[in-house]
Amino acid sequence: MKKTLALLLLLLACSNMYSQKYVLLEVNSEWNWSNKAKIEKIRDIPHQIAYLEQQTPSFKKKVKSVPLVILYREGRPIMQWQADISFKLVLSKKEVMKAIEEFEKRQ
Repeated sequence: MKKTLALLLLLLACSNMYSQKYVLLEVNSEWNWSNKAKIEKIRDIPHQIAYLEQQTPSFKKKVKSVPLVILYREGRPIMQWQADISFKLVLSKKEVMKAIEEFEKRQ
């Protein structure tokens, strides 16, 4: 029984180590919420939302325009997209998948 439990824990740990978890984080201002990013849904990639006003001062300084979408892999940013002068951003599934493929090639 102990060996079985140890094996299950080992398998769980290995699957977590080798899983590649991606997250799309959209950062927008409350005043610009009507122009939130238009992002196609992508299976197994969650889309999270954060307000710029609720971020740290150092993060706020780095943001040049909103909305801003950042693609994270296992907690590390790997790509970002920013709105243009219209404060609008449209992000296709193809663009996100291309960024993931390019990142995987570099690894």
